[in-house]
Amino acid sequence: MAWSPRQASFVSPPVLQPGVIRLPVPRYAPFWTFVLLGINVLVWLLMTVAGGSTDPLILIKFGAKYNPLIIAGQYWRLLTANFLHIGALHLAFNSYALLIFGPEVETRFGRLRFLIIYVLSGIGGTVLSFLGNTAISAGASAAIFGLLGATIAYFARYRQEFGEGARRRLSNLAFVATYNLFWGFVQPGIDNLGHIGGLMTGLVLGWELCPRYRIVVGQLTGIARLVDRLPSRRIASSTFWVSTVLVLLAYLGVRVQT
Repeated sequence: MAWSPRQASFVSPPVLQPGVIRLPVPRYAPFWTFVLLGINVLVWLLMTVAGGSTDPLILIKFGAKYNPLIIAGQYWRLLTANFLHIGALHLAFNSYALLIFGPEVETRFGRLRFLIIYVLSGIGGTVLSFLGNTAISAGASAAIFGLLGATIAYFARYRQEFGEGARRRLSNLAFVATYNLFWGFVQPGIDNLGHIGGLMTGLVLGWELCPRYRIVVGQLTGIARLVDRLPSRRIASSTFWVSTVLVLLAYLGVRVQT
């Protein structure tokens, strides 16, 4: 990651050198990505044993998004639907996508923020699907679109500091999102409202929870390094107001459909 002296102006003068300062970005070890992957596989196996993951009755029994039951008070389906998959191919595609985007988001954002983005993006997708789609739906796609949205927000925020490579990455991510949404519109049986809801939630949370890098200098060594100084109160407040919006949208969906 490249930082110019102008961007690092708060570092003491002896440390600064002409030109560009290059410092490694803080990294976090992925954990929840693999836990969530394991949960998805385990739930699919349990559904298969129970009678098949493509059986609508099994899907409803395990917690798929089913509007009549959500209206009746089973709001937990807005969450549990994200851990179910309809058939082995559905599971395989989403597992592959999770392994692509999950470790990167968790590595850059940290475990807590990754989990917040994943869970709330999944709920955001299910809520939007609940508002506009009466069909039974399930899958981690909305949460994965949320991870895609968070990655887009990250590179959008740091497109200048990361240079041309980041701008190319941002263009590629935008293409991936656009292509998949377009495919969702033309291919029958895809809950594209869920994808849109997940992507929008991920974009918002990705921007709000994006790492705030600061340069600090060791008092003894004089060595500069980057640290992530996003305030914990921002994490709490962003999580709260996004959750509040999703609750209000779910309430609106119940009111409209009753």
